[in-house]
Amino acid sequence: MSHSSSTVVVMDQLATADALSAGYDPQTALAHVGLSTAGTVGSISTDSSANASEALASTVLLQELPVTGCLVLRSAKSAKELASALKSSLSLDLPERLSSSQTDEHCIRWMSPDEWLLTCPLADAYNVENLLRASIKGHFAAVNVSGGYSVMILSGKDASNVLKKSIAYDVSERHFATGKVINTVMAKAQVTLRALEEGQFEIIVRRSFADYLSLWLQRAGREYAMQAVAVKYSQSQNL
Repeated sequence: MSHSSSTVVVMDQLATADALSAGYDPQTALAHVGLSTAGTVGSISTDSSANASEALASTVLLQELPVTGCLVLRSAKSAKELASALKSSLSLDLPERLSSSQTDEHCIRWMSPDEWLLTCPLADAYNVENLLRASIKGHFAAVNVSGGYSVMILSGKDASNVLKKSIAYDVSERHFATGKVINTVMAKAQVTLRALEEGQFEIIVRRSFADYLSLWLQRAGREYAMQAVAVKYSQSQNL
């Protein structure tokens, strides 16, 4: 533990750029499944028939992203200062209700009237946290929860059909436009769902529910011969 001059306690972080370059390899929630890396797509059809998944061309892809830097930001009275700090330091706008803002490496999502979820490459999370603390003089909270969440991308022509089996929310493009963010229940698991480009959805779920949710999605996507891959650090963008 280290104490800053403002008496705010900040946890020392192992997942820095130096630690990652030295060979520290944090494991994702689905590492035990042995998913193929991006570029070598492996089927996760739950049908025992050898020809079942081959009979259909896959129209849904599930990607598990690397362990991602996640910061929960909370501010009410100092929201204007937070917005200014995000704009000047990360070129991000503070999103309004049910929306998000992103650059190539950072994304911030509206979670509630005084709460936002910021994601970034894991190696940058500690530096981003300290940068915001140094930029904001008002009352706000920044909590690094990087190890507690799993980030997945569901994409493909039938991705929305898989979601329709899993949540009650209307995910049609006219109602769930690109950039929109909701907190909802997916197959009994609390998730943060964000609409990306057409036919692509980001799913953020607590790490302890990731295995359960992935199994649910396997079954929901079986009729579409769903495929799954694990994405490497060098291949992940727009986190």
